[in-house]
Amino acid sequence: MIGKRRDIVTASAAFLALHSLSVPSRALTPGVAMASDQIKERRYYLDGPYGHIHVRDAAPVKAPRRYPLVCFHQSPISGLQYLLFQRALAPTRRVLCPDTPGFGGSDRPPFVPKIADYARALGEGLAALGFGPKKKIDVLGFHTGTLIAVELAATRPDLVRRVVLSSLALFTPEELARNRAGFGGPRPVFNDPGYVSRYFEQQVTNGLPGMLPERRLELFVERLRSGPLSWYGPEAVFEYDTATQVGKITQPTLLLVMRDTLSENTRRAGTIIRRSQIVERMDIHGPEGWDSRPDEIAKEVRIFLDQSSL
Repeated sequence: MIGKRRDIVTASAAFLALHSLSVPSRALTPGVAMASDQIKERRYYLDGPYGHIHVRDAAPVKAPRRYPLVCFHQSPISGLQYLLFQRALAPTRRVLCPDTPGFGGSDRPPFVPKIADYARALGEGLAALGFGPKKKIDVLGFHTGTLIAVELAATRPDLVRRVVLSSLALFTPEELARNRAGFGGPRPVFNDPGYVSRYFEQQVTNGLPGMLPERRLELFVERLRSGPLSWYGPEAVFEYDTATQVGKITQPTLLLVMRDTLSENTRRAGTIIRRSQIVERMDIHGPEGWDSRPDEIAKEVRIFLDQSSL
């Protein structure tokens, strides 16, 4: 009972801390242009097939002339993952960071979804904002988000203009089996008394050094929000025919290779996607780079999106 009580207290403290951090979050963006003079930010909900879809939206104060960028996050976090990157890029274009259904502030599907279900739901949400054949978007994905970006690019070429993929979940059969064994299936949220406290120690106390402790706590709480269904995202990844769908991409694609467990997987896609360009940034650690080096990642993405051809 003591172990269980400690977990409850830790989780409760984390949730309370998130509420205290959510208002002054701009204070957590050192080195990034503040929203007050260059960009405008807002958050809202869209109607989706499974309920509400939560979106973080940032854009230049003056009307943007470039195509909007929609960023799909890894699981089980949320669009909050891109906060600093979004602010670094938003002075030049509108940047939208939706929460995948079931994660962050978005309602979850009433079944175990596949990548196609996520992509369809988010596509409907984007359509509600007026995006479509006459108003295209660029897409970016990281880890789980790469496959949502791939699916939208492959099935909705009328919607997607350009694609940015970093840490692409393109597995060999052996890699797929290994990752499924390590990360597949439900998490022991209720069966393991020490699960939350160990998770807190891993993600916050001993988390990525390139992230401020306050940000590590903020994202830890986002991970908890998906509760016992946090495994839905990885499960969708393992069920997805990535190689086939990646081969259907016809849009110009940036493969941004940062240092993490999927660096080589991302490079591998360069042999499949005909109109692809590989940019090596192994000096940036993938998971924490969105916080520790957001301006540099934004620069690479901006250069690619502003190219006239590929």
